[in-house]
Amino acid sequence: MVQVYRKTHEYSDPPATSILAFFLRYPNPFARHVLSVDVLSRYVHPETGRLHTQRLILKRGILPKWATSWLPISGAAGGLDAWVLEDSVVDPPGWDGRDGEPKLESHQGNLNHKKFMHVMEGGQLEAGPRGNTIHRTTAEVRSELGGRWSSMLRTKIESYGVGKFEVNSETARKGMSLVLSLLRDRQPLPDTMEFYPPPPPGFGESWERPAEGQGEVGAVTGSRRASSFFLSPGSLAWLRRGRPKEGEGEGSPVS
Repeated sequence: MVQVYRKTHEYSDPPATSILAFFLRYPNPFARHVLSVDVLSRYVHPETGRLHTQRLILKRGILPKWATSWLPISGAAGGLDAWVLEDSVVDPPGWDGRDGEPKLESHQGNLNHKKFMHVMEGGQLEAGPRGNTIHRTTAEVRSELGGRWSSMLRTKIESYGVGKFEVNSETARKGMSLVLSLLRDRQPLPDTMEFYPPPPPGFGESWERPAEGQGEVGAVTGSRRASSFFLSPGSLAWLRRGRPKEGEGEGSPVS
């Protein structure tokens, strides 16, 4: 039996900004479980003008105790690494006489551990009625663990997966809202997991760097240099010249 999750959320920003945030959403302080993101392919279809992107994402989750005996885990904390393949298509306006706002459709699913739990997620970002963005999310959770007599176990796994996905979706929306606020205010985007900017209004909590078993735990202050670049008209040209190292002038080659 497949269990399904559906959710609709609104962002106050226009679709073009929300779609940009979709591609820039990792890393962020709400997605510390995302270990890496790699672009496998990206191209513009010559006839439709649509931007096709395929990315490979490595995520680490925490298994419930009742499932740790069935799956290989990473580390003492019961972490499970999952490779996720994400395909997205951006439909731009102005191509072939089309009007309106851009929209995005995405699909992603885990490539490994599919017998235990296979999560297929679909998403749509499109224009709302007030110049905002409507984000629709659908997820299907399926388990094929065990034989024909293991339906009770599969139902438990699928119920756990849907509940976990719902919690993770709320956290993911906080990460998207953070990136949108930084884009809106032309603030630097975090490009390392150690960069925790001050919390924007409405989140009501301070972000702290995890101790990782040995270091100090405390909010990152302005004394720590964030390795990131500003979104500005000259940012692309600046990126071509190469990101300057600390203590060196602008235009130094990237090491």
